[in-house]
Amino acid sequence: MFGRTIKSLVKSGVRDLKERFSDDDEADEFPTPFRLRIGAAVDIDTLPLRMHAADLHVELPETTMMIVAQGYIDLGDGTYAHRFYNSDDAVIQVLTVGGVSDEHVEELTLFVPHKSYYPDSEGAWAQWTSDGGKLGAASFRLDDGTEYDRIWFDDAVSNVKPVIFTESVYEDPESDECSDIVHTVMLYGRNLGPDKKNEYLLVSAEDYEGERTIELMVGVDIETANLNVI
Repeated sequence: MFGRTIKSLVKSGVRDLKERFSDDDEADEFPTPFRLRIGAAVDIDTLPLRMHAADLHVELPETTMMIVAQGYIDLGDGTYAHRFYNSDDAVIQVLTVGGVSDEHVEELTLFVPHKSYYPDSEGAWAQWTSDGGKLGAASFRLDDGTEYDRIWFDDAVSNVKPVIFTESVYEDPESDECSDIVHTVMLYGRNLGPDKKNEYLLVSAEDYEGERTIELMVGVDIETANLNVI
């Protein structure tokens, strides 16, 4: 996952990215890997994942995913996380390094929402984000007892500070207007065993226009050959 390559977290908007990657003076549509974009229809061949579906918390898409929004996170040093959302907030996340074309793709992951929490006081919020809080713990346990180990800073024994970054989310491909969401994040994972997929758990405290929530998303890596974008 992209947490292994984070070196700095600097927000960058689409206009700046266009200037950085455009080959001519006229800013074309911002390039995206695999032609993923708002309005695209995406089919994922989930057969390899369904072989282990009973072990996964990820609810695999049954139908074509229609992309209705896309987000950008500049991780620094030419590394970007691109997020493509459907109307159910499932996300195809693509990590690119050194460019944004297909050959620059390092990781391709499907995330789906698992559960949301709504802390109703500063004290309840602090249980998640303060020093020693749930977001920095060495492991995270779901309500059903499933346990995930911390992937980021996995060499640390005790709690660590979660990562903070801003995601710029666009819903209109013809506009530079976007929504900025501040994420306070930690990534966890578990190994399902030999010859089986790993499963990720992304825990994010999100702050958007004064509304704060805790979002849990579960995810799996997908192969580029299993992605069909129309």
